[in-house]
Amino acid sequence: MQLSPRSPLLLSTLLSSFLFLGACGGGGSSSGNPSSASASSSSQTSSEASSSSDRSSSSSSEALSLHILADFPIGVAVSAANEPSSIMQDNEAGIAQRAIIEAHFDQLTAGNIMKMSYLHPAQDTYFFDDADALLDYADANGISLHAHTLVWHSDYQVPDWMKNFEGDAAAWLAMYKEHVETIAGHFAGRVPSWDVVNEAFNEDGTYRNSLFNQKLGTAYIETAFASAREADPQADLYYNDFNISNGGAKFQAMINMVDDFIARDIPIDGVGFQMHVFMDWPSIDAIKSSFAAVAERGLKVKITELDIPINNPYSPGYNYPDNYEATFTDELAAAQKKRYCDIVTAYLDAVPADLRGGLTVWGIRDSDTWLISALFDDNHEDWPLLFDNNFDPKPAFYGVADGLTNQPCL
Repeated sequence: MQLSPRSPLLLSTLLSSFLFLGACGGGGSSSGNPSSASASSSSQTSSEASSSSDRSSSSSSEALSLHILADFPIGVAVSAANEPSSIMQDNEAGIAQRAIIEAHFDQLTAGNIMKMSYLHPAQDTYFFDDADALLDYADANGISLHAHTLVWHSDYQVPDWMKNFEGDAAAWLAMYKEHVETIAGHFAGRVPSWDVVNEAFNEDGTYRNSLFNQKLGTAYIETAFASAREADPQADLYYNDFNISNGGAKFQAMINMVDDFIARDIPIDGVGFQMHVFMDWPSIDAIKSSFAAVAERGLKVKITELDIPINNPYSPGYNYPDNYEATFTDELAAAQKKRYCDIVTAYLDAVPADLRGGLTVWGIRDSDTWLISALFDDNHEDWPLLFDNNFDPKPAFYGVADGLTNQPCL
């Protein structure tokens, strides 16, 4: 059963129809997850806020299935293999995560194990076992896998052998193309889409001075797209970046690159908007305008890494430990629900149905978010995702559902 994402179907008619497969209220804090113990007190606060706000929509043991509300992929980023919080583990947390995935999502993105250093650890060595196992799990459950990512500048994800490669320009180009073609070719026919190049621009719109730019010039981007298309003619090829939904200099540089690719027939199918955004930034108008600009060029728009923290360390009001949101209150939960709803609604308003590449949330439960360490230096908790630390759906979950079903964002 597929429902139009703009259907006026009332959520109340769905809430009694889809059992949440036992994941709600039963997960608890798993001793197998290293973040669980430190997050236990905030988990209780988060759960209390969610439960209070959810009672008007559903019981604590039932929830609608998100992916059935959309005719495009509804995805989630996951840890896999032997990573902390891996969905492949047969502990309490792993079982709870798989129940959530199988109930609510029809696409996965590997948070790490399909990045460069994982798949290509040595020049003559490729390692596909962990990614293949995740893909096998997805296939067995009727879930697709958005592949992430063929080329990324981040130092810890560029393999050491590549950093130290001493060949001349021709040797570098041959090595680079072989990297892209081998990986994309391995998964050809099994994945519907790739983040081909990730984060190639600085905030001011200049090209990032990455290793690839240093060795190959900015043509490394189009080379990656051409090589990926050669290896997999069917997969949708995305350029993926953060801070491009606000219409600033980085967005304009990306659009200029896209226009150049289109003019020269460089293969590109879409733009991935990571959407690591805040409660008050960017504006919904800016988000809609950015989405629309890509869609107007006939390219797909994919929300690839959505999360919305409550705290904003770049805000003038944030001053840890003197001034920050330390408790996830009902009021904050309701505001976050509206923000998720507004973003989903903006996506559906700005992007025609045939150009909607999908929407992926960057993680399952709050305690596993990358933002705690990357954005807040492990100083305090935050609550950016759709499920709390006990694997219960938060008001934000219902905000996504409201957006998908054309309900008012309240």
